[in-house]
Order: sequence, then C-alpha cells, then structure tokens
Amino acid sequence: MDISIMSWNMAGAKLFEQLDAAPGPAAGRYTAAFRKAWEESIGDWLSSPDQDQPDIILLQECIGFEDSSDTSSVRWQTGSVILSDIFSGYECFFFAAVTSHNNPHPGKWNRFVEGGSVTNCVPAHIDIQQGYGICIRKGISSRKLWVPWINAKNMSADADIAEEGCHSCFEPISITTGLYLGQRDTEPRLVIMGRAKLEHEGKNRYLNYLNIHLNTLSGEREGNIRLNRHAGASRLKQIELILDNIVSAYQQTTRYRVTAGEDQSERDIWVIGGDFNTTPDSAEINLIRQSGFIDAIMDKRIEDANPESVFHNRIGSKWSLMDENTPAINVDYIFCGIEQYTFATDGLDTTGSRRPFRPYFEDPAFASDHAVLFA
Repeated sequence: MDISIMSWNMAGAKLFEQLDAAPGPAAGRYTAAFRKAWEESIGDWLSSPDQDQPDIILLQECIGFEDSSDTSSVRWQTGSVILSDIFSGYECFFFAAVTSHNNPHPGKWNRFVEGGSVTNCVPAHIDIQQGYGICIRKGISSRKLWVPWINAKNMSADADIAEEGCHSCFEPISITTGLYLGQRDTEPRLVIMGRAKLEHEGKNRYLNYLNIHLNTLSGEREGNIRLNRHAGASRLKQIELILDNIVSAYQQTTRYRVTAGEDQSERDIWVIGGDFNTTPDSAEINLIRQSGFIDAIMDKRIEDANPESVFHNRIGSKWSLMDENTPAINVDYIFCGIEQYTFATDGLDTTGSRRPFRPYFEDPAFASDHAVLFA
C-alpha cells in the first residue's frame, strides 16, 4: 500500500512586499510564479514512468486575504483560492496562523497597510493572512477525525466520509501560547492534523498526517550558544506536545473515532512533515527518532533544477537567497511512524523517496529558499 507525500515551505510572506496593482488580483504575479514552478520545474522533476504526482501536499508559509467588506472582489483572494490556482487537480485547504486582524501588532503589518512602505497597500477591511496549506489529490479518500457515535465499531464503512468538503477531516492545533509581539520569535505556530483512508486490494488502513512549522528565533545558528539552546528548548517542548498531546492522545482515544484494527497491518500510519527549523543532530530530531519515527528521505543532497547550480549536490533543504556561499542546512523533513506499531517486521519501504529539490523560478522575486520534499 503506497502513499506519496510532498512537503514545501513556500516562503510566501514576501508577497506582501510585492502586491500587484489594482484592479487585478493582488497575488497575481505570485500565483503565476508558483504555478509555473509547480507545473514545469517541479513537474519535470516528478515525471517518471513509475511515479505520479503526490497524493497529499503539506505546505508552510502560505498566504491569503479575507475581505470583510460587503462587496466581493477578485482582487483579494483567500488562501485556499490561491493554492487551488497553483496546484490544479487538488482540493486545497488553507489554515491561517497569524493575521492582521487577529494578531494586529504594527511591527508586522504597518508597512503593508495604507501609509506603509509598500507601493500597493492593503486596505483596513482586508485581513492579511499567513499560515499553512494542505492539498489533497482528487481520488484520495479524506475522512473525518471524529464521528458522531461513541462506539464506532458497528457503523458502516463510509460513516466517516465528510458530508460537505473535507473541513471535518482536519484540526488546527496551536503549539504556542503567549502574546504576539510582531516578530518571528513570537509568531503563532500550528499543527494541522488530517486523516485519510487508504484502500488497496480490499484492505483498508488509515493515514494520520501532521503538517508542522516549528519555532525559530532571530539570530540562532549564528554562534550565540545561549540563544541556540533557548531556541532548541522551545522546539523540544513543541515536539513533546506533538508526540504526547496529539499522536499519543489520538492513538489512545477509543470514543468518537474509527479505531485501528487489531491486526498489525491495519494499524494507523502516521506522517509528520514540514519545516522543523532544526538540524538532524538536534535533540528535537533525536526525540522523534527515539519515538519510532523514520526519516523517509535519507539522501539529503540537493537536486537542483539547474545541474550547474552551486547548490546542486550540497547537503541541505534550506539555503540563502542572498549569498550562494552560505552553506545550506537541513531543517525540512518527512517522518513516518511509528514503526514498531504500524509497519511489518521488514520496516518501511522508502525507495520511492526523492532527494530535496530546488525548483527553478522564472521570476526570482518569489523564489522559495526551501527545497521541495517528496516521500
């Protein structure tokens, strides 16, 4: 039973600095740049006789707008509409984490609104949003996290299908608390949990997946030991919350959900993917491995769309867009687990996984500084 997962930090917040002029869509050039990168650069990379497009795409640093005025306009598109325009053939969902209306610190938003420093500003009735995206390939059976019955053992096989759309198949979970102070150090972080049913040759198995973007502090990994330790400790708390209060909590729940079968081959599969903002030798990653999760992408050498690029064959998933001489680092992962409970004795087959990919952007103004991961 195969499932393919893609994860990508789109680094989309830079759009707010480069909004298109009215009356067209404010995110017009941004959407076009990512659509072209997806259809051509990433499409060429994924195309092979034995490989299809990913079943599920986990995205971080997506963007969107919500218009609270009485008049609708094509100019201010929601995050789900923008993602749908980029990833054709997918059902796309957007989850806002930090927004100008809910987290209104001027340090984050002043330069984008009327009177700010950008050329094409955002009016007050528009909520500027930054968050997470999940794209489900059409044909994948997304399922509810929760069903209306206390005991789900005797219900029909399709009782956990969502009635309208798939919104009941997800739950956004906060993994940070505290006041937002307008900078990266205090940015709200979420885990987006989703659930899908995999069906193959009469056998069924559930996939529970988590889209994450862990905390990072300004100035870490620049030689300040105390700051590095503080940043690592904050992420370690987030990993502990994910393992204890999400993964373990859901495993142990027997009410209002479809539980896994008794046979080992029927147990739920778990995937944790996204931008972890930490390197492979960190305590955070070690804790994930110690909990039984397997890194699905073992080869960490960048595969560049341009094989002549200085980044080609470098180790890493994130690089500097300003300085090609700055070493790339590994901060993005797709983990599968938990092996001792969900996989057979021969383990997990990851031979279909790919190296981190650096796509080509025709418009470099919108290029991401993170690799595309495919497992």
